[in-house]
Amino acid sequence: MSNFNPIREIVIEGPDLSGKSTLYDMIHKRTSYKWNIQDRSNLSMLVHARYYGRYDFFYVENLKRDLYHLNNFMIILLPPWKVISKRFSERGDEIQNLISLKKLYNLFEEAANEFELFPNVITIRKEVDEYLLDLLVENLTKFEKRTFPSMSSIITSMCLSGNDDERVGVSFTSYDWGEFSDVSESDLNYESEKHYYDGIISDLIESKIPNEMAGANVHNRKEGLGSRRYIYTSNTCISLTHFLYRDKILDCQFFLRSSNVRDTLKYDLNFLKHLANRVVDDLTLNFGLPDKTTTKMNVFINSAHVPSIMTCEVKDES
Repeated sequence: MSNFNPIREIVIEGPDLSGKSTLYDMIHKRTSYKWNIQDRSNLSMLVHARYYGRYDFFYVENLKRDLYHLNNFMIILLPPWKVISKRFSERGDEIQNLISLKKLYNLFEEAANEFELFPNVITIRKEVDEYLLDLLVENLTKFEKRTFPSMSSIITSMCLSGNDDERVGVSFTSYDWGEFSDVSESDLNYESEKHYYDGIISDLIESKIPNEMAGANVHNRKEGLGSRRYIYTSNTCISLTHFLYRDKILDCQFFLRSSNVRDTLKYDLNFLKHLANRVVDDLTLNFGLPDKTTTKMNVFINSAHVPSIMTCEVKDES
């Protein structure tokens, strides 16, 4: 497996008596505690803030922060109300009565309708059995095996799930073990971006990094494997790339100030992974990196949007 997008956190959400603790135990048992699973999250904070009439702005922001990180996954449990009420009649609840429970159920249902179109959110509207558990675990496993460029379609669907066609602060983390097999050579020649990509290669790979290694910098110091100076910055859409080799891992930070997720993000992500590959090759040539060096790629997109709302101001900055 060349590419790995590890699940950072799975959150199980839903009203009281929806089966959160049961599903928590089922997933852990089925997968031998493969993932970090949390019972409740900022969604519960938001729902209860609305239930008690509190100001909910910060809870909305916290929830967006969680969901915009695409290594997080949320499962919302909303079995039919008759299932919840039956469980209440059989077990009761330490905090809720039937009236308050129904109000919270309705609020979770509203939240599910708002967020379930996100690519990292799934709503289950029936009781979970072994068959549903199989499908869920299979879905979570596939979630971790997405190729790096394919993240563009996931981000696009996230943008299209809202009313404004833009998401601010979308991020994800991906790993490669030195194969870079999901890089498309043909996509590097995407006509409207090829000149832009060639310019970044020229600035970073053919100029910045060799000059730093040769000591052509303000310190007159030859930079080595542990340098902090292997960086590209620009006011264009790909605003920053920074490479640090630490603890036998090449840590790549990519900041995109703006991205047309429908038309160019697929090509941008493909290029960024190609760029990481080029840096690995350079460091290997000059410092002898071990075979199958782990490459960690953190991508942050400050404005992920579709062009019906906004585009980059200047074409060659896309």
